Amino acid sequence: MGQAEYNAFKEQMKQWMLENADIYDEFEEMMNSQSDVGVQQIMAQAMALVPEYGKAISKKINSGNADNLADIETIFAENNLASELVGHFGKASTVPAMICWLFFGRSFETMVENLERIVKDPTQNQSDKLFAIQTINLVIEQSISSGIREPEDWSKYSHLRNIVDNNNALEWALSNLAEPNTVPLQRPEQTSSLENMILLGGEKKKMLLDKIGEYLNSGVKGKRVAFMILALRGLGYLPEITSDRQLFVALKNHFNTYIGSDKSIYAYLDNGISNQFKADIDNLTAYFKVD
Repeated sequence: MGQAEYNAFKEQMKQWMLENADIYDEFEEMMNSQSDVGVQQIMAQAMALVPEYGKAISKKINSGNADNLADIETIFAENNLASELVGHFGKASTVPAMICWLFFGRSFETMVENLERIVKDPTQNQSDKLFAIQTINLVIEQSISSGIREPEDWSKYSHLRNIVDNNNALEWALSNLAEPNTVPLQRPEQTSSLENMILLGGEKKKMLLDKIGEYLNSGVKGKRVAFMILALRGLGYLPEITSDRQLFVALKNHFNTYIGSDKSIYAYLDNGISNQFKADIDNLTAYFKVD
């Protein structure tokens, strides 16, 4: 795949994420959880596309030969796994969400953390642990060779992990404060509570908050939350100058529920994109109107 084709495919991925924000959010949430369900889905997809992969993995684990995974990489290369994945993009499978997660999500770090759990688990046998260690190395190498991560990204990740593991978060935060006579750090944007943002008073504000809570608790995420924000702004219930970040944090904190990733919401707050979904936004405008 040439650079032009690669760039075009990345744009195709971004468009898929915009059009399937709910599906992507569910996949991302599943992969970021402590459950092994997401990992099992990826393994099943890999074995479906490359049957030899499953046989090779089983052979390595059963034989205890986990010192070298080069032949696993060879199997993927010989079976043109990358081309297979691109060919399945957009079809009814986990492939589109998986590819978008690899490129734009916290993918490689999550894989490393899942593998580390195997290494640290006293109930796992030695062969599984050795295989997990070698796979961690493979994940990091592939992330760098593909250009999705840089060595500096992994160095920073390792540094932050050490801070967490050694309970040195406070010392690290203090060490990053500006020294005297240096340019002061830019103050972070202050977040406001949702109640303070709503341009209604008294009973009407309470009614609107109840409606928002009912809507969010129905399980909507991503673009559906963005449509709600646009409807509320159109009704004049939210100030136009409220930043997207402030509103995202306020909604999440007020209702203490998962509403999708911030990126999946921000993407739909652009007027050019939101115009494509005018009917959905009009329906929500009618729903949230407080008389």
